[in-house]
Amino acid sequence: MDTSCPGLKECCSRWGFCGTKDDYCGFFCFSGPCNIKGKSYGYDYNVDAGPRGKIETVITPALFDSIMSKVESNCSAKGFYTYEAFITAFKSFGAYKGKVAKREIAAILAHFSYGSKSFCYKEEISNERYCSKSKKYPCEPGKNYYGRGLLQSITWNEYYGAAGKHLGLPLLKDPDLVARSPEVAFKFAMWFWNRNVRPALYLGFGEITKRVDGRECGNWRRDDTKNKIKQYIEFCEMLGVTPDQGLDC
Repeated sequence: MDTSCPGLKECCSRWGFCGTKDDYCGFFCFSGPCNIKGKSYGYDYNVDAGPRGKIETVITPALFDSIMSKVESNCSAKGFYTYEAFITAFKSFGAYKGKVAKREIAAILAHFSYGSKSFCYKEEISNERYCSKSKKYPCEPGKNYYGRGLLQSITWNEYYGAAGKHLGLPLLKDPDLVARSPEVAFKFAMWFWNRNVRPALYLGFGEITKRVDGRECGNWRRDDTKNKIKQYIEFCEMLGVTPDQGLDC
């Protein structure tokens, strides 16, 4: 779906249509000069709403350790994801240097946990190269661009190249850096979150999940112990906040 409209005055709705009225620039605005302030229409969808706090006070070392203590001993990423790397990565992005919504932190943790199989893996088991023709971000000989880190749905050389450019890291030449450095792993995932997911927080958890894994949601099941919705609710409870009402996509 095209998520941009010609000119600077039109908004693109979540359904891909362009216009300037509230149907396009209001609550369901996807991109452009959205005017969403106060447009909840009676529903509490906004993941960026509710109690806020600084990241290091919301996620303390003790809380982080309690989350990671559940990682099985036979997991390849056991002990890999550290609190120091987590905090450093978060605070390297301007949006998290001040106070941030606890709901968003819960949503991030839910997606990170789901994407790494409950923080068990630091790279997907794959022989796929995920190399496409690109003049801007050409593949390096012998390098594969499969999923690594906390959001293992991030694949292809274009994403590694764009992330590396933003972060000042040689991810196109050395994609394995994401699986070697916990700080880079968190930064890689946070780059994607800030670029593709954060602009849609007001649409609810279900909608932002489409930004992470694409627009397919048919395989979601509430009774699945690995389900993102269940994990999001659990992390919200852990942080003492209520989840938004936009859970389903």
